[in-house]
Amino acid sequence: MTNINQATSVSTKEEPIRIGVAKTPEEKREVYRLRYSIYAEEIGYDLADADHNIKLLYDELDEWAILLTAHIGSTLIGTVRVNIGRISEFSSDLVQTYRMAKFRKFYNEEDDPFFTVISRGMVTSQYRSSATIYLFTVKMYELSCAYQVQFAFLNCTFHLIPFYEHTGQVRIDKNTIDPNDNSSLASLVMLIDDVEHLRTVGSPLFRIARKRTSLNSKATDWFYSEFFREIKTTVNSRLVSEEELWTIMYQYFGNRPNNNISLLKGLSVSEAKLFLHSCGSLVHCHVGDYIAACGSTSQELIILLSGRARSSLYGILLPGQYCGENGLEYPTTRSSSVIALVDLDILVLSFYNFGNFRKRHSVIACKILCNLQK
Repeated sequence: MTNINQATSVSTKEEPIRIGVAKTPEEKREVYRLRYSIYAEEIGYDLADADHNIKLLYDELDEWAILLTAHIGSTLIGTVRVNIGRISEFSSDLVQTYRMAKFRKFYNEEDDPFFTVISRGMVTSQYRSSATIYLFTVKMYELSCAYQVQFAFLNCTFHLIPFYEHTGQVRIDKNTIDPNDNSSLASLVMLIDDVEHLRTVGSPLFRIARKRTSLNSKATDWFYSEFFREIKTTVNSRLVSEEELWTIMYQYFGNRPNNNISLLKGLSVSEAKLFLHSCGSLVHCHVGDYIAACGSTSQELIILLSGRARSSLYGILLPGQYCGENGLEYPTTRSSSVIALVDLDILVLSFYNFGNFRKRHSVIACKILCNLQK
C-alpha cells in the first residue's frame, strides 16, 4: 500500500511545494484555521458550524480523515480532506448525497468496499496558479488506488464544475445544499479505473493513470449503463465543443443566444461563442432544487435556460433571466433565494473562468461588463 504520509514536492521559483499529512493536534489546528481564513474571511461564507470565537472550521469528518497539506517552507498554503471508508462509516446525509447505496450495488453482497469522499479543498490566493492543486489531485488519486477504491466522490459549487470535470469527475445529476454555508452544490464522481475518460477530458491524472496495469473495466461499464439517464441530462464542459454548445443554446431559445440574453448584446456570434465556451457550463436542476440561496456567496452569474424558477425577491423567473446576484466579476453575497419550480436547465458563468478569459480577451470582456451595468 502507498505510504500516505510520504511528502511530495515540486519546486517553485521560491521553495518547493511539499505535500504532507496533518497528524498532530497543532498541525490539524493550523488546517482548521486556514479553512476559516479562506472560507469566512476571504470568500465571505456564512459558516454555521465554524467556531467564530477562535476562528476554526472543522466537523466530525475530520476525526477520521486524511488531512492533506501543502507547505512552502513553514507556511501552510493549502489543504484538502480525504475520507476513505466503507459505506457504514459515512453519515446518512453523505450516503444520500452521493447515492452510495446505488454504487454499492456494483459489488457482490459479501463485499465491503471502500469509497472516497473529498472535501474542504482550498489553496491560498497567491498560490492558486501554482502546482498545488495538481499535487493534491495526484495524491488523492494515489490514495484511492492504494485502497482499491472504484468510486471517489466530491461536491462543488456550480462555478467550479468545469475545473472538476477537467480533473476527470463526472456529474451524477444530484444537487444539494451545503448545510454549513447554504451554497448550491453539484455532486460528482470519479471512476478511478476509467483511464480512457481521463485521457479524453485532458485530465492531469492521465499521465500517472495510464501506467497502471490492474484496471477494473467492469466498474466503468456498470456505471455508464446504470447512470445512463443521469449522464444524458448533463453536458460535460470538457467534452462539448464551442460549436456544439452554441447549437444547444440556440435550441433553448429557438434563436441566436445573443438575441435573447442581454449579457451578450452587441457581441458578434464568434465573440459570444468564445465567451460561452470559455466561461459557461450547463447545469440541470430538479424541481425543488435551490439554484441560489440567500446569504450564500455568488461566484458566478446564472441564467435560466428552460423551465420556471421562483425568486424570493423578484417572483417568477423565465428563460433568459438572471437567477440571483451577479458574481461574475467578483464574489458577492446573495440577497435572495431562487428555487426551481420544475425540472430546468441553467447556464452558469464562472467567476474564475471569467477572470482568465478577461486576461486573454479584454475587449470582449469589456463589452460583457458594460452589458451588466445597463
